[in-house]
Amino acid sequence: MKRSRMVIGAGILALATAAASGFGTRAQAHAAGEPPMVRIAELEIDPAYLEAYKAILAEEQEASVRLEPGVLMLHSVAIADNPSHIRLLEVYASRAAYEAHLKAPHFVKYKTATETMVRSLKLVETTPILLCAKSRGRAGGPVTCL
Repeated sequence: MKRSRMVIGAGILALATAAASGFGTRAQAHAAGEPPMVRIAELEIDPAYLEAYKAILAEEQEASVRLEPGVLMLHSVAIADNPSHIRLLEVYASRAAYEAHLKAPHFVKYKTATETMVRSLKLVETTPILLCAKSRGRAGGPVTCL
């Protein structure tokens, strides 16, 4: 449970960091007429590999947000009554940023390391309505919306 909270906490921190700095990248893409790309990934993980999968996922998410300017946020959660069912909320500055992400060494490492752990994967395309976050993650602080 602590590890799950750490992963979710890291995702929240990434959102706050993106709000403070990375949303500028998104704003630049949006100003050029390109909306952010938002996707939901629905995964089922083999329960025998769940803890190993979460560790690899946490490493990949942190590296992606830290190293890739076009990765605005990555959030991962487990379904409460079925923890081997993972959902990822991914927000990229643009489709080009997403395509670059797929080629990033840390993402390729993640895909290779987890391919036998993932029982199923469904990628859900979305149309963003509004994405808001507190800048620097502080209550009462400025809010940035995409």
